[in-house]
Amino acid sequence: MVRLYELAEPIQENQFTALRESLEGLQGNILRGHGRDRSIHIFLSFNNGKTTDAKVKEWIKGLAERLTSAQQQLPETKQYRDHHISGRLFMNFFLSAKGYEYLYPSQKDKLRFNDEAFLRGMKAAQHRLNDPPKGAWEAGYQHDIHAMVLLADDNATHLLQEANKLIDDIKTHAEIWAVEHGRVMWHGQDSIEHFGFVDNRSQLLLFQSDIERARQERYGASVWNPGAGPNVVLVPDPYGRECDSGSYLVFRKLEQHVRAFKEHEQKLAQTLGLTGEEAKRAGALVMGRFEDGTPVVLRPVAGQSTNNFTYDDDPYGQKCPFQAHIRKVNPRTPGIPRIVRRGITYGERQKGPRDNPSLAELPVGGVGLLFMCYQKNIAQQFEALQYLWASDPRLPRGQAPGIDPVIGQPGGNGAGQQKWPAQWDAPREQHIPFDFHGFVTFKGGEYFFAPSIYFLRNIEKAIA
Repeated sequence: MVRLYELAEPIQENQFTALRESLEGLQGNILRGHGRDRSIHIFLSFNNGKTTDAKVKEWIKGLAERLTSAQQQLPETKQYRDHHISGRLFMNFFLSAKGYEYLYPSQKDKLRFNDEAFLRGMKAAQHRLNDPPKGAWEAGYQHDIHAMVLLADDNATHLLQEANKLIDDIKTHAEIWAVEHGRVMWHGQDSIEHFGFVDNRSQLLLFQSDIERARQERYGASVWNPGAGPNVVLVPDPYGRECDSGSYLVFRKLEQHVRAFKEHEQKLAQTLGLTGEEAKRAGALVMGRFEDGTPVVLRPVAGQSTNNFTYDDDPYGQKCPFQAHIRKVNPRTPGIPRIVRRGITYGERQKGPRDNPSLAELPVGGVGLLFMCYQKNIAQQFEALQYLWASDPRLPRGQAPGIDPVIGQPGGNGAGQQKWPAQWDAPREQHIPFDFHGFVTFKGGEYFFAPSIYFLRNIEKAIA
């Protein structure tokens, strides 16, 4: 039997038949993004005062029939690529460790998950991640969250109608603590985030057909291989069949302080003496790319948007500083933890990032990223990237570049000393100190598991 969670190489098309049962049991959005432009995320906890755990399980069992499987995504992806026709309403369902404990109270402290970070939950990771204390989180996330439902669609009206019907249904079984609305922001063919840079460019590709497609497109895949096997993100579902896989999901709401970021970007440009078109390099040094996606390691000005590069020709951080966001969390060297990102931007703004807004027209809050990532072990993948790489000013060792200027959160080791090249490819001893961080604020989140659809359809059965 071919098991998805054991595959160390990208999935080949000639494996689809053998993997069909596994793909039917796996929730979508893990191996390949759901591809919709809008999403609604509903966070809830089951309430003994409202209903019984038996009725909750019956409700989840019914919901399982509406979930989108990885198998369903295969023809939907082809349909979209061939005819630009979107698939049906997309749906995921996730459980936290607290959710499993509610459904199976006899299993408290005995749940068969091998990820201690998941079992403890995100609140227990506050000191490891340098997150704000729980009391500073948005009110809804301060509660114990048992589950999250994700809905996605391209049609905003249809999505909202379906979400409202589901919310009314949920209220008979649970308390709803938060509802988040995500929307992809587009500039031409590129999705962008609120600071104005292209987003979702450097994704792991788990299907060989997606890798081949990347090689043929403008972003390329000859110098840098974006491929990985499903075993990077999948584990056996401990309560499913032998063929069933699941994945650990990290959700974090990250608010972006856009006006302050852009003001500081301008100050960095002034400090480095960058004017005219060169002033745009200040933001590229912070992010690691220009706004159009051009890696600053390749050239000092924009105009070559690609994901086909490494840092081999810049071993001392003279073109792209070691602390630049995309280099800090993905230096493109062996041994660095990898995750599959599936985030989406949130929040309304007066003018879009590429509409040439003035500083006064930029949002000061209320916008950001609903960050989501899948992995097979939260502690070894997401947490290691966040606290060992993004937030540790000493890494990479021997360089001590300071923290990631975008998502780094200073802790016991401080923010470190960030230094920036005034001239592209300038020796490191000529780099100029400038402090850049604190423009992304964590608002709340949780760790979840994406169970197999088979388990959810049979959730009323006792587990041991």
